[in-house]
Amino acid sequence: MTKGIVEHDFREVTEENAGTTGEKLYVKYGITGIRGQAEKGVPAVMEAGLPALERGLKKGLSLEQAGCAALLALMVSTVDTNLIGRSNRETQLQVTEEIKEILEKNPYPEEDMLEILDRAFISKNLSPGGSADLLAFTYFLYFLKEQ
Repeated sequence: MTKGIVEHDFREVTEENAGTTGEKLYVKYGITGIRGQAEKGVPAVMEAGLPALERGLKKGLSLEQAGCAALLALMVSTVDTNLIGRSNRETQLQVTEEIKEILEKNPYPEEDMLEILDRAFISKNLSPGGSADLLAFTYFLYFLKEQ
């Protein structure tokens, strides 16, 4: 159903006519965003978000705690175009590296670490909205499996 969506949607997009953040990022960096995720079968969700959520729940974490870890796992498993749109590519890459370091120390960060991240994001007006959308899909698949 999604085969060829990236090629189809970006075929005629140029630097001059790119109107959306996604189109501009595709032209400048080759970032395919949610279209690329959809075309590939949402690998960030299937390989990072959902496994992180399920492992956390099996460890006895709450749905919220496991979901926070899943969000961070998603953020390092995909390029969040909303985050770039709120800042720039360099900031997105820096944030991704910082979160990777946090997850290497603890794949299920404590609440105080999450609050530090939250305050940092708010102070810089950053929003990982693309990853949040993928988290919503992660929850959807989890609940679908559990029903």
